Amino acid sequence: MAACLVVLPAVALSTRADRDDAEYLELASRYPSATALGANAGEAVLVAPRWLLTSAARAKALKPGSSIPLGGSAHEIQSVHTHPAWNGTRENDIALVFLRDAVGNIEPTPIYRAHDEAGRTIAIVAHGADGRPRAGINTVDALGATSFATRIKAHDEASDLQAALASPDTGAPAFAEVGDDIFVAGVAIDLDDANHDGRTGGIGDREVFARVSAFAGWIDATMFRAGADEAARAAPRKPRQP
Repeated sequence: MAACLVVLPAVALSTRADRDDAEYLELASRYPSATALGANAGEAVLVAPRWLLTSAARAKALKPGSSIPLGGSAHEIQSVHTHPAWNGTRENDIALVFLRDAVGNIEPTPIYRAHDEAGRTIAIVAHGADGRPRAGINTVDALGATSFATRIKAHDEASDLQAALASPDTGAPAFAEVGDDIFVAGVAIDLDDANHDGRTGGIGDREVFARVSAFAGWIDATMFRAGADEAARAAPRKPRQP
């Protein structure tokens, strides 16, 4: 018989009713690069010492000069880079946030570059209003050119630690593991659509993620360009010749 997913008090990520919350908390400890952008501001993941990856829908609300709490301290935003082809829909819903200083006490997680996500097990991580990260296990069962999706299953066919996202979790990372290595494979998008209607997903719902491997070229180019522009601004100007 299919049991329901439950949302614990002050928790956005919903979990299996027949599993202890401590199991989800412990699983999240494997993915310290996952972070909240602020109360109900969405989720993100540290993919380089000064770079966060999130959804464009969440990044559009972030302003240079404002701060994000990371690793126990506030980190100022230097610039925000939404994908140039994003037009407010689920297509190309991905963004990078460039921090003014490196986050020194959190190990970034590299992006996934292979194109074999179909059927892979992923771990999704999100923070509730209590600020504590929880992680759940789902499976990629639909793959598109720039996105992939998971389906929330009845408990008799789901993973032991299945979980579902809610609207505040937009931008949440999906991690894939290859051997002993962990990569960011997806970013949760479209959690405000009719499929969720502002609620936590239920049995049979699909959850859509921007497929990070499809945007690897844009991610690399954006990071390189921002770093080069910063270096150029910092370089001393040569005195004019008389």
